[in-house]
Amino acid sequence: MAFARQAVRCVCWGWLVGALVSGVGVPGAAEAAAGFLSHRAVYDLSLAKSRSSGSVIGASGRLEFEWADVCTGWTISQRTRVRMTTVEGQVFDFGWTLNALEGRDGRSYRFFIRRLNIDGSSEELRGKALLGEAGEGGVAAFSAPEPRELPLPKGTLFPTAHSLLLMEAARNGELPLWVTVFDGSGDTGLFGINAALSETLPAGAPGRFDSPLLRGQASWRLHLAYFGMDETVAEPEHEQALRLYANGVVDEMLLDYGDFVLRADLGTLEALPDPGCKPE
Repeated sequence: MAFARQAVRCVCWGWLVGALVSGVGVPGAAEAAAGFLSHRAVYDLSLAKSRSSGSVIGASGRLEFEWADVCTGWTISQRTRVRMTTVEGQVFDFGWTLNALEGRDGRSYRFFIRRLNIDGSSEELRGKALLGEAGEGGVAAFSAPEPRELPLPKGTLFPTAHSLLLMEAARNGELPLWVTVFDGSGDTGLFGINAALSETLPAGAPGRFDSPLLRGQASWRLHLAYFGMDETVAEPEHEQALRLYANGVVDEMLLDYGDFVLRADLGTLEALPDPGCKPE
């Protein structure tokens, strides 16, 4: 089913980026990184909307996400499983796992992605990428499923560097913002993200999920649109509406794939141990 293939690709993309950190060449990065919370979050997935043109009538799933400061950089770990039901009564089960390490200077990135397809088969994406000096672009080298290299255009950022930039732009009222991001997923791992501000919420504004880790945090409601690199295609492949807290935690997410929309509800949130990084 086409919708299931789209979901495997785009949900993954959305979370690799939206799962929202770096330094060199990113204005305000040090300030944003100082407020970053190493954390583990678990989200329950459900069907928020099925449009008239779509065939999805039910969805459920779970997304487990960890984002941690490891002193020399940041790690992202994600495990997702989704089950969808169509109007014809078909049930599709699919998911993916991600493990990534991004250098603290924002110039190096290693990734391993494993996808479980709806037919029970699996596939792996593995590789590393390097950027030159700020804004110069670079190269990504895939080792799986087959060795190949991909040039990264000028201005490309890795996921966590983009997240820091996004938080700083929201804080300073500098949205909308367009950035090219490489995360390793999909056919090329490259996509453009347009971020727009929907609402600025003051520190202490109540949220859907109550936690001491979120109380007193400023937050922003954002709209993100993800585009492939084919400039002849004007429509985004995937869109998100989410609430981003100043410490990097994400809540109140809607993941829009056109024919259907998934809702991700934050169910548990815990801080990870402080790695005890020594000041540089």
